[in-house]
Amino acid sequence: MKKNITIKELSKILEVSISTVSKALNDSYEISESTKQRIKEAAKLYNYKPNKLAVNLKSGKTNTIGVVLPSLKNFFLARVLRGIENVIATTQYNIIISITNESFEKEVQSVQTLSNGLVDAIIIAVSEETQIKQDFSHLIGLEDEIPLLMFDREVKSIDCDRVLVDDYDAVFNAVNGLMSDGRKSIALVSCINNSSVGKLRTKGYIAAVENTHDPIIIEGSEEHIENELSSLISQKKIDAIMALDQESSLTAFRIGKKKEVLLDRTIALIGYSSTVISEHLTPSLTTIDQHGKNVGVTSAKLMLKRLEKPQEKRESIIINSTVQKRLTS
Repeated sequence: MKKNITIKELSKILEVSISTVSKALNDSYEISESTKQRIKEAAKLYNYKPNKLAVNLKSGKTNTIGVVLPSLKNFFLARVLRGIENVIATTQYNIIISITNESFEKEVQSVQTLSNGLVDAIIIAVSEETQIKQDFSHLIGLEDEIPLLMFDREVKSIDCDRVLVDDYDAVFNAVNGLMSDGRKSIALVSCINNSSVGKLRTKGYIAAVENTHDPIIIEGSEEHIENELSSLISQKKIDAIMALDQESSLTAFRIGKKKEVLLDRTIALIGYSSTVISEHLTPSLTTIDQHGKNVGVTSAKLMLKRLEKPQEKRESIIINSTVQKRLTS
């Protein structure tokens, strides 16, 4: 493998100044086409590669976008990242990914490190712990330093671009669909009651059932949901379940399968889960598709637009979810 040479060494070989080499490699109009070609051919021959760090320091740009995610175990967030990567891969930008594992401290550390000259912009979904604490001091004023975009989980007090999912409407419409199918007593189960997303989805459920029956809400750990749901099904107090996240969806499915109420649709179930999981369950699980990849693509494109036109008005884009009807509803 050839050893990379420096621009100084390349200039000596070609017997031209360092400035001439630099300008030629950057297609400067000050350098003739014949000289540019000679220098570029030599650079390739001697395996010269520009020092990106030096270039970035000189230009004041890193050509890097930071992506801060609360988790990669979440299928939706993984799809969002795939969408972001697909767009950024077609540009001169790179991405640095930081996973906070739903930790406030890790999120603060990530944002501070990235914004300290490491990236040109940050795309973020805030952690559950940050939302519980309601402490957004590490994000306040960040937009004055570098562009910031929030997706999925928003902080309304922060002025920045955002790409959101129609969480309220998605659950409202799904529950209404269950009622249109004749379901009269629908329970809600959730493991994400502390997040803004979970709260919006719960509001959508409450609004949908308010003229039909009192809300039946089970929130908390998978074990708590399992116990409460088992009791409701045994007592025949519900005929449908709306689950708000993958953990509660799979818990509800497991209980429904155990109680033998899903195959004959004694209980209807709609949840949130990846297509891979939901399609291969027996019976296959009806889910709300948030179109995570589209959220990622939209977020990346909006951030690239912001980097190109930093003075433009902030934008808020909503991606509509759809119900993927399968055998549990």
